Amino acid sequence: MSFERPMKRNAPATVAVKDTEVTREGFASQFSAAYSVVFVARAAIIALSTFMSALAGMLAQGQMTAPMIADSKSMTGSIVGLVATLLSVVVGLLVSQSYGLFSSQQSDLATLGRLVARMNYLLSPFGPEADAARTVLREQMLQVRARLWPDEGTGPRRALVYDHVHQDVHAMLAALEQLRAADNERRESLAQAQELFGKFIETHTSMIRSLSNRVPNLFLNVVMGWACALFFGYGLLAGINAPTLFMAAVGSMAIASAIFLILEMSDPYSGLFRISSVSLDQFLRGLRAPE
Repeated sequence: MSFERPMKRNAPATVAVKDTEVTREGFASQFSAAYSVVFVARAAIIALSTFMSALAGMLAQGQMTAPMIADSKSMTGSIVGLVATLLSVVVGLLVSQSYGLFSSQQSDLATLGRLVARMNYLLSPFGPEADAARTVLREQMLQVRARLWPDEGTGPRRALVYDHVHQDVHAMLAALEQLRAADNERRESLAQAQELFGKFIETHTSMIRSLSNRVPNLFLNVVMGWACALFFGYGLLAGINAPTLFMAAVGSMAIASAIFLILEMSDPYSGLFRISSVSLDQFLRGLRAPE
């Protein structure tokens, strides 16, 4: 993806950019800041629901006669095996998908850093003439920082949208148009800078798009329903004793912990397992604004 715009000879473009932190008022509030608490609460609800389902199955077994239990044992075991297989496959896929999102966000962040560093190097032959382009580049990296880590857990969550991509593109193109390619080296550097900026925009929009396509709540509710049905079946097949109750609690915690991992990995910039902003902050300090 490349961005090109004809050079205006009679009306050269000008860019006035302030090197300030991106204000957060431009992003709409969406969620509260206590993500880990919400994730833990949802996991606790799942653990309690599955454990209570196992207890309900045991109580239902107590209301059944011995011949009824013997006649239904084969069918109950078959259905329990079917639901267990479905649940294990779906939960495994969800964990894999959420971890893939987490790792891809890490990779894309590293790609953004490399692209910006390369662009900054390509602008070096232009000297102070490229200050406007460097300022725009640094401000867009600050926007990435503000969009992905808007509050570090201390304020309202912001909507993950990139609705001003065209303004960012035009701002950079206008800054690049000011540069005079007097020789082949500068012309080649300018062309490469435009190409790298196109890749920067592509990577940034891809990150935002990936974060917008998380695991639907309805899907997780269906998985919880399967887990409750499975534990109800386990309760029908098991006797009521201390070891059975203990193993039901262990199984409930296992299901809840899997759902917790899915929720945490699906939101890579908040919660306990989140991508740290330290490396990006260090990079931004190294990418100093022109004086």
